Amino acid sequence: MTPSTSAPHRAPTTAATTAATSLPTTAGGVALAQVRSAVTDLAQDGRHAEAMEYALAALAAVLQKSSELELLLAKLRAAGLGKRSERTNAEQLALLLDELLKQAPQPELDPDTEAREDAALTAEIARADAASPTARRARPSWRTSEAVDREIHIHDVPASAQQCGTCGRAMRGIGHDERQILAYVPARFVVHEHQLQKYACGTCKDGVTTAAGPSTALEHRSADASLLAHVVVSKFGDHTPLTRLAGIYARSGVTIAVSTMADWVAAVADQVAPIVDALTARVQRAHVIGTDATGLKVLDPTSANNVEYGTIWCYVGDDRDVVYTYAPTGAGATGPWTFLQRRTGYVQADAASVFDRLYTGEAATAVEVGCWAHARRRLVELQPTDCRVAYPLQLIARLYRLEHLADAQQLTPPDRAQLRRERSQPVLEKLKNALARAHLHEPPGSAFAKATRYALNHWDALTRFVHDGRLRLDNNGTERQLRAVALGRKNYLFAGSHDAARRAAVLYSLVRTCAQHGVPPLAYLTDVLRKLRDDVPVHDLLPDRWHALYGAATPQ
Repeated sequence: MTPSTSAPHRAPTTAATTAATSLPTTAGGVALAQVRSAVTDLAQDGRHAEAMEYALAALAAVLQKSSELELLLAKLRAAGLGKRSERTNAEQLALLLDELLKQAPQPELDPDTEAREDAALTAEIARADAASPTARRARPSWRTSEAVDREIHIHDVPASAQQCGTCGRAMRGIGHDERQILAYVPARFVVHEHQLQKYACGTCKDGVTTAAGPSTALEHRSADASLLAHVVVSKFGDHTPLTRLAGIYARSGVTIAVSTMADWVAAVADQVAPIVDALTARVQRAHVIGTDATGLKVLDPTSANNVEYGTIWCYVGDDRDVVYTYAPTGAGATGPWTFLQRRTGYVQADAASVFDRLYTGEAATAVEVGCWAHARRRLVELQPTDCRVAYPLQLIARLYRLEHLADAQQLTPPDRAQLRRERSQPVLEKLKNALARAHLHEPPGSAFAKATRYALNHWDALTRFVHDGRLRLDNNGTERQLRAVALGRKNYLFAGSHDAARRAAVLYSLVRTCAQHGVPPLAYLTDVLRKLRDDVPVHDLLPDRWHALYGAATPQ
């Protein structure tokens, strides 16, 4: 882990101590005293712009909270509850700002400097968004792809109305208006009955010759690849439990036992396992790998409660390929220590201790990339009660806005890294200074101290993105992939066995990788299950490769 970069503890300055004693000893008074101390220290160090920015951020947080409380009180009074309370006066809060800064030497300070910078950044982002070829345009209430059938209906004017009402001459056509109506045709089942002709010699009685029947995606199973794919996508893409899917099929006239569909799912998972093995190898070679985990209930008759809590580990390679693995426990030895063993490249994750061995050489010598979403989350939790987090959160928001600008400008990784060095690095320096000063005067056990300590202790990992344009600020992309598991878990509640959980991880890997590459999973799995019978190279059946080679010729 990265050693702590926070400054050593020192006693507050005399001016700050004097200021602190003039405020009440309530929680709010202590917070205001620390805000005053931080502002005073910044001003005495000659960082006058940061002092003003810090004070204004704290003031804005207090005003926001005051507005929220006034709204809540108004609602309570409207409901006949509570008594009218004295409101916080904005002018009094402005006086507080003057009080916070009056002890520090005051050069020419412009409180609008940061506002102007933020406004300039907003305008720059807006221009980049407008100039981007992928800029959002106004869209109709629905859209269709080429896979949707289109039927054209021509409505003509009655012959009696095609005469001019003034001169009586025949009118000529000048074009047509267009009105589109979207209709839904329910899915339907089709039974393909194959009659295999049989021949026999009436003289020799030497056996029977029967025509070769059609091959199926799964041996000895009377389900077409299209039906197998639909069952898999319904469960692992649309989060529909098999019991619910059986009811949906019954409304279409086909009764399929849940146990039969479970058997199909298991067989499909075994069939596509080699593709997921190839996907795993590609993820392990990725420039950066994001990882996270979530729990899953699994039925286990050998357990005292008949239920065990397993772990689904998720690994995302270069923001595209997604691989899930299942382990009966949450131990690192059955998860990232094995999957990422001997890894030397970037690994992005939260600061959970289970990942430590990946960076220390015990399991791997990977390079740690921190997650700003986790660092920010700890500060956001304090936002309702502590105005001191307003300034750090404002700076973190600016980091993300600069990333938005880079996305809108479609910068290459080298250009993005240059933008970060020129514009994100100064923001990070302000942020580190603000966190270190806040941590300096805070009791070690407080929530605010823990929030600042998290960022300072992992500062090297959190700022590694500045030097490589292919790195993300956070690991949210990996966490989004775990939502699929969380949604499915909420619906089907548990996996039927440890083997079923492992197969679920295999199928989630393909369905989610399809989503990341923009590949339609139903068309993909339908075609892949057929091509696996034809000994097509496994590498060509990876979702992105399949899309490039066969996608255009495959019905969607």
